[in-house]
Amino acid sequence: MMSTVSRPRSTSPIPTYWPRHKIYLLSRSVICLVVMISIGMLFLQPSNLFQFVIDVLLRTYLIFIGTVMAHEGVHGHLGRTKRANFWWGRIALLPSMVPYTNFRKTHRLHHAHTNVPDQDPDHFMKSRNVLEIPLRAVAMPHQWFFWLWRRGQIKSADVAELVLNYTLIFALYATVLAFVGPSRLFWGMVPPLILVSILLWYPFAVQTHEGFSTGPAEARSHNYYGRFMYWFSLGLSMHREHHLQPKLSWIELKHFVEEAPASAGTRLLSLLPRRDIRRDFQKP
Repeated sequence: MMSTVSRPRSTSPIPTYWPRHKIYLLSRSVICLVVMISIGMLFLQPSNLFQFVIDVLLRTYLIFIGTVMAHEGVHGHLGRTKRANFWWGRIALLPSMVPYTNFRKTHRLHHAHTNVPDQDPDHFMKSRNVLEIPLRAVAMPHQWFFWLWRRGQIKSADVAELVLNYTLIFALYATVLAFVGPSRLFWGMVPPLILVSILLWYPFAVQTHEGFSTGPAEARSHNYYGRFMYWFSLGLSMHREHHLQPKLSWIELKHFVEEAPASAGTRLLSLLPRRDIRRDFQKP
């Protein structure tokens, strides 16, 4: 269900359809919608199991998209200045209750040392068995702080930023709690946060780094085929291309989406998400 054929990466120039300010506007608009809808839905009380399931699934997806937009901020795609990217990154992560500081620092290290044990913070997701995956996924954003602390990479400025970030998160959800009550806040937050951890860290971290290669950059991460996965994840499916060209925003990565090759399996299997894994990539 996956391709291992070696193909050189496209070197054609990227068509520039969007000026930078329009890319910023697009991503910021997505962030505003995600935050407003995901927080606003907490003020609606599901009256039956069906509504509860829809509530959980929709809020899971919205929180996931918020993390994707925060990822854009780490790479400077939410504004022209460092301050703009910091603020929009913090706002994008409000639905996930995760501080932007830790994510920003560890994600840069992930790019610099992809798949290298003890140097890549995301290597934490390499599990010994399947049962560990959901546990590691839920623990992932919280272990970042301790990973950085053990290596002396938490500075006084980071502590101040974390305090600011957690103050904003606490103030927001304390206000929501005052209006909706503890039961609604618990059931509105805990199931989506667990599900979004698995959605984010299994398909778009474990699977996009399957094998955890430390060979050529082409082999260290993988893309998903198809426009469905691209639009579903707002570009996160183009993981290899993102690692190779991190200066491209999510909307610019659309240029590199490839359709899956014909499958010899059943039609049902051909509909499943498939990755382009280049294990045997040869340097030119």
